[in-house]
Order: sequence, then C-alpha cells, then structure tokens
Amino acid sequence: MPEGRLSQNGAGGRHWTPGRVSKTVMKHSLEYWLQVPGSALRLAGGLGLIAVAGFSGPTLSASPSLAGITLNIGIDAPPPPPRQEVVVERERPGPDYIWVGGYWDGSPGHYTWVGGHWDRPPHPHAVWTAPHWEKDHDGHYHQIRGGWDDDHRR
Repeated sequence: MPEGRLSQNGAGGRHWTPGRVSKTVMKHSLEYWLQVPGSALRLAGGLGLIAVAGFSGPTLSASPSLAGITLNIGIDAPPPPPRQEVVVERERPGPDYIWVGGYWDGSPGHYTWVGGHWDRPPHPHAVWTAPHWEKDHDGHYHQIRGGWDDDHRR
C-alpha cells in the first residue's frame, strides 16, 4: 500500500494525500506518567472508560479490539515501622506476666496495628516470639505469626 494519509474534507468526503505518514513516538514510559500527581486516578478513569466502551448492551460481551489488553498492578508495600508503646510497669497484673509488644497485622497494603498487652506464659520455660514480616525472593511480604515457644536453652 502506498504511503499517505486519508482525511475528511469540508463536504464530508474523504481525500487521500500521498506522502510519508508521521508517526508519534511515546517519549515517556508508564512508570514516568504514574509519578505525575493525579496520573494514577486519570489512568484508572481511562481504563474504566475503556472497559465500559468494550461492553455492548445487556449481554456484556467484550469488544474484540480490547481482547489483547492486560493490566496487572501489584502493590506490595512493607508494613510501617512499629509504633512506640508506653509500658506502665505498675499496671502489670502479676509478677509472672510479661509485656507482649504490639505488631502490624493484616495483609500487604492493608495493615492494622494490634496494641501490646500483658500476658502470662503458658509455663515457666516459655518465651514469646513476636510476629514479624519477611520479604520472600519474589519481593512479596508474608507475615510470620508470633506465639509462645519452649525455651530449648534451659
């Protein structure tokens, strides 16, 4: 096919103009545009419009032009640093109680602070292992649950 451009003229007809077609090259990556304030919201709105445009009528069948679009956004943020808690020794319920510090519970991106409390070990040789978050080889965070363990050093 010869190079050129098809355009509309004022009378509603189409007109072929021979010559080279200028191509616009994307100058910035998606990561660049997501750093611009408000761009994530505009992207989400645009994708919403594309999704709505891709469906027709009550049957909700996807448009063939959207068949090749795939979007995968993963947010896997680490938990915030632990909160500073004030431990009041005189509020200890008894001499055999220990302070179990607070921790972040939940799932990556949806953390909830669980405050510390006084707790009694299940037996004299028990030690408390605090819950914590570990990052795996893929960069995802997983919570390691805490609890009472036997102190094998005794």
